[in-house]
Amino acid sequence: MKAMYRISAALALIVALATPATAQEKVTIYSAAPQDLLDHVIPAFEKAAKVKVDVIKGGSGDLINRLKAEAGRTSADVLFSVSTDVVEANSKLFSKYSPENTKFLADAFKINDAAIPFTAVATSFGVNTKLLTPAQYPKTWIDLGNPLYKGKISAGRPDKSGSAFIQLALILQIYGEEKGWGIYGKILDNAVLSNSSGAVSKFVNDGEATVGLSNEDTLLRYKVGGGPVELLYPTDGTSAIADVMALTANPANPQGGKAFINFMLSKEAQEILDSVGRRPVRADVVPTSALTPLSKLKLVKYDDDWAGANRAKILAKWNELLLNKK
Repeated sequence: MKAMYRISAALALIVALATPATAQEKVTIYSAAPQDLLDHVIPAFEKAAKVKVDVIKGGSGDLINRLKAEAGRTSADVLFSVSTDVVEANSKLFSKYSPENTKFLADAFKINDAAIPFTAVATSFGVNTKLLTPAQYPKTWIDLGNPLYKGKISAGRPDKSGSAFIQLALILQIYGEEKGWGIYGKILDNAVLSNSSGAVSKFVNDGEATVGLSNEDTLLRYKVGGGPVELLYPTDGTSAIADVMALTANPANPQGGKAFINFMLSKEAQEILDSVGRRPVRADVVPTSALTPLSKLKLVKYDDDWAGANRAKILAKWNELLLNKK
């Protein structure tokens, strides 16, 4: 699906944080971000930069495949809102870039080659409070294998969704590969899969699923909006993982792409992200959202390097499990 944001023509791209680009140019972004997030940050950038932005939406796997098909003639300037391992596993598709505003990043966040963090998000469970009693809520990854949830868990496909891949890799990192695959296999047997984790929260809210595996911000949106959704974090471990962006290897508008990346690390953009339930990565932006403080979660350090290096092997094993799904 293609989302386009337009503003009237302007004389120059003026962003105090980046090099100007002419008003005739546009910035093209391939994005796996939720629409609500885009609806807030894209107009803010367009207003600040006085430039038009085109957004092509899709799951991270589909967007990577599109970039591969366009290699050498890429129309996108930035890949926005994917996990670090997605960028690392496809490094030839991206350019290294260190924006000026990285100097404001909190100590927990860093640029990993071409992958530039702009927000952090914790892996979480969502439950429909009309379909489950509190006593029936899953508390751990292991709980999700309970036959109680057969056909009632909504989850993304790890080969299509970056957040779904993180969920799988996180289980393997918490429990080790042998035990971890056994735990994940039972979850998979209970799950109904979709191409994007972005749809999971809606399925839970609408009662099409009793449990959903998704990022906290999409679930929080339904909860604070009055939906029958409770946001939970696995007590056997979750991780606050950087959501990243990257400049493509052959951007049509490199200066515009760099301007967008630098803007997303500005204080203005970080405060916008906080307002839509995302955790800021700037040290000088204090979170104010309704999200549970990280200090109250059982956090596990997610190994991006391991996940990226083993991505192909993990997905091959996942496909094997899918073919044998009960």
